[in-house]
Amino acid sequence: MISVVQGDLQLLSQYYPKPDQVLQAAKKDNIKQEIRAVLSKALKSAVEQGLKTLMLPVVNTRGPEILVEEIAHLMVSEARKYMSLHTDLKELTFVLPDMEGVQAFREIINRKKIVCLGDSITYGYPDGPDFSWVTKVVHKTGYQMLNRGINGETTGQMLSRLQIDVITEKPSYLIFAGGHNDSWQQVPLQRVRHNIQQVVEGVLHQGICPILVSPSPLNIEQLLQSYEGTRRDAEDYHENLSQIRQWIYQYAREKEIFTLDFYTPLLLTSKDQGDPRYLLDGGHPTHEGYSILGEAAIQQLAGRLHL
Repeated sequence: MISVVQGDLQLLSQYYPKPDQVLQAAKKDNIKQEIRAVLSKALKSAVEQGLKTLMLPVVNTRGPEILVEEIAHLMVSEARKYMSLHTDLKELTFVLPDMEGVQAFREIINRKKIVCLGDSITYGYPDGPDFSWVTKVVHKTGYQMLNRGINGETTGQMLSRLQIDVITEKPSYLIFAGGHNDSWQQVPLQRVRHNIQQVVEGVLHQGICPILVSPSPLNIEQLLQSYEGTRRDAEDYHENLSQIRQWIYQYAREKEIFTLDFYTPLLLTSKDQGDPRYLLDGGHPTHEGYSILGEAAIQQLAGRLHL
C-alpha cells in the first residue's frame, strides 16, 4: 500500500540526526533521474533492513527547478516499480509538509486504471477484446484494465500512440506487450530496444509504473500451415522474437521492472515452441490460450500492484 500524509518534518527530523540518514537529489544536470535514484536507494535500504513499512519525508529544496507535481509523478511511479519486484515492503507512506504536496501525491497514488498497450495478442485476435487475456483478468479480479491492443502493430506504432492511449488516461500502471510484429516485419533489434526504452521512460515521468511482457511463443509448423511464406521466413520470425524476448529480460533486470511471463505458460514442454493446443495459427492464442494467459497474469500480478 502506498499513501501520503501531511506531517511536521521538523519533528520527524529528530529521528534522522545523522547526515548519512538523509538522502538528497544533488545533481543539477538531471534532477528527475536523481530523484528516482535517491528514492530507489531509500527503498532498497528499507528492504535490506527487513522493514515491512516505511515512512518517507519528502522536502523539495529545489523548488524553482522542479514542481511538487513532477516530484509526485517521479516518486510514486518509482515506488510502484520497486515494490512490484520487492514484495516484502508492504507499506510506504510519503510525508509532505503542506497540503499542496499531499494533494499532488494523492492524485497519483489514487489512480486505479491499468492500461494494456499491445498488438493483436492484447486485442484478442481474431474474436476481439471480449475473448482477450485482459478481459479474463478483469472478470476475475475487478481491476480497471483498458484494452489498448491493435492488430498488426509494432512497438514503434505503440510508442506513437503513447500520449493519447496511455498518458491521457492517467493510469497507475502500463502493461506493455509488443514484439511479435516487429519480429515478423524484421524491424532491427536496435529500433525495438529504442521504442521500448522510450515507452518506459515516457510513462515513468508521468507517474505511471511500467510492466513489461515477455512475448508469447510461436509454433513454426503451425505458422507454415497458416501463413504464406517459407520455412526460412518462419524461422527468422522465431529467431527475431527470441532476441527481443531475451533483451526484454535483460533490460527489465537492469532497470528493475517487473515482467509478466507470457512465454512459459503457452510453451510446449521441453521445446522452444508454442503448444499447438493453445495456438490458433502458430502465433495467436486460441480461446483457451487466452484464458491461460489471463490466469498467468492474475497469478503473477498477485500482491504486486499498489492501487
